[in-house]
Amino acid sequence: MLNPQASSKSPISSRIALPVALMMAGIFGLAISMVQPPQVAQSPAPAPEPTRAEPAVAETEKESLDQGPAPKSEDLVAFCSKHVTDKRSFVVFKRGTCVVINEPCEDPLKEAKQILARCKDPNARFVSEPTNEGDLIVTFKDPVFLRFSPAEMLKLHPWLEKSAVALLSPAESVSAGEGWVPPKDARVGLLARRRMLEDATSTVPVKIIRAKENGIAAR
Repeated sequence: MLNPQASSKSPISSRIALPVALMMAGIFGLAISMVQPPQVAQSPAPAPEPTRAEPAVAETEKESLDQGPAPKSEDLVAFCSKHVTDKRSFVVFKRGTCVVINEPCEDPLKEAKQILARCKDPNARFVSEPTNEGDLIVTFKDPVFLRFSPAEMLKLHPWLEKSAVALLSPAESVSAGEGWVPPKDARVGLLARRRMLEDATSTVPVKIIRAKENGIAAR
């Protein structure tokens, strides 16, 4: 579940350079933490609460995803191309999910889809890590990440301020209780998780950046 302290103090120091952060969080399987809502009082939650929370989450999620600024594919491609190495490729998906593929690999797209299939967890934990460049990198247990630029976060801020709670899973909503709001970076992480789940459900690749070619292969 969610821990406000865990989201503000992620395991990677924000002072670490971006390539190192990517390597540690996305590739080597960093132990993932997630914003943990404060525990509800010891008495069990009222029976109607789960039923009340679930429709609200579902309705707002659909509306908010339609309204939220879509990630720019060209920015993500440029970002991944900058960090490609001779042993690391990237597969970029429609909703902005980037999957890290270790080379050699015969079919990076097939492997990326298999990795995403393992991520279909509405309660998936994540780390929201700011970088020196001002980006926010959201990483998951598998070598999967989403990147938010300062400009995108600025656009998202007003919407996230009022809608982030709707991105909690039903179980998280019940645990958080009424009136709880996720910390700032965790709000972006919740949106990243929602986009990642969309990509995991409908795997539409945008680009494959191959290490061995040191270039971009169109799909």
